Amino acid sequence: MNMTINNIALEIVTIPRKFHNRDMSVFALLEATGYFGLHDQVSETDIREALARDPACVQEWMQYCSDKRTSSGWYIRFNNEQLYEIGFFDIKTDHDTNRVQYENALDACAAFIKREIESIRSDG
Repeated sequence: MNMTINNIALEIVTIPRKFHNRDMSVFALLEATGYFGLHDQVSETDIREALARDPACVQEWMQYCSDKRTSSGWYIRFNNEQLYEIGFFDIKTDHDTNRVQYENALDACAAFIKREIESIRSDG
């Protein structure tokens, strides 16, 4: 992984922390990472490696998700089967779609973050 991608991934995983400490939107914070210009080069693996370097970010992203006030969107949660689950909740159908379960929190969080930031980038 090149230094630029590594730096962007490290910036991305700390967005929830920055969001609580700054008066900026998540969109603006994501834009400031440089992700928009290199979005197709930043992979889930890059994000997972950044999370492994700062594991506290996993809980921060889970808190970010539970604090989101949107009618539809990506989510991450610890489910009744004791697995980490990501998916997309659609208010129109009142159903979860694209559900995937993970045993590993880093894998689940990296998958959630990539989907969430792509959603933010494309909706922005």
